[in-house]
Amino acid sequence: MKEPATTYEEWIIAEQTKRNDTFWQKNVISEIAPDTEKPAKFDKFSLFQEGAENYALAHTTVASDNVQVANKITEKEKMFMPCMVGAMESQFLKMQCMIKGAKRCLDIGTFTGMSAIAMAEGIPEDGEVVTLECYENVAKVAQQIFNETSVSKKINLKVGQANELMKQMVASGEKFDVIFIDADKENYVEYYELGLQLLNKDGIMMADNSLCALLYDQGSDVRSKKLHDFNQHVKNDKRTEQVVLTVREGVTLIKPVQ
Repeated sequence: MKEPATTYEEWIIAEQTKRNDTFWQKNVISEIAPDTEKPAKFDKFSLFQEGAENYALAHTTVASDNVQVANKITEKEKMFMPCMVGAMESQFLKMQCMIKGAKRCLDIGTFTGMSAIAMAEGIPEDGEVVTLECYENVAKVAQQIFNETSVSKKINLKVGQANELMKQMVASGEKFDVIFIDADKENYVEYYELGLQLLNKDGIMMADNSLCALLYDQGSDVRSKKLHDFNQHVKNDKRTEQVVLTVREGVTLIKPVQ
């Protein structure tokens, strides 16, 4: 009977042929993938095997008091809680802002404010998060939440249609270090194009739910097609480079080519 591998090097040798033949060849592509009318068929409602995201969350820094305030009030007000980014993605957004050294952020799609709070936690005291919400009743709850956090002075909530507010900001020459897109999926391409005009040349943009192109009902939900169109639009854009991350329901990290 063959002895099991006892060192990491022996394990690598034992697994090398099998892994090369069945896995690694799929990990590097040499040219831009061709466009398709629809994303590949995906018959699941989650990107992960059961328990994988729970394990990741269990090993992520515990949600801050501010994020927990957003969670509690959103639940109390009976808002649609899946619209929140959640604790793990909040920590991801906070750390992206910290790593980038961001001072000014744009949050496209406030809902009850968890993403804006997370970014506000990741910027200095004299920084600003501008967050855009189209529904007045939702914005009212978000502002209530902001008022109960320690980062309220860093958050500027604007109510109105995001594309119109963004056009006004473009016209006035505003710029941002970080832009996070998490509004209506039908208009992601427009938000992306306007966002590029608002983004500092060394800034980063993130688009949430990009892999919901797979998770939404591809036959009946127009958002699936719109997200797929957005993903292909970004993929084909030579002005930027990007990586699609399997964080929750997908986050696309985008940066202008220097």
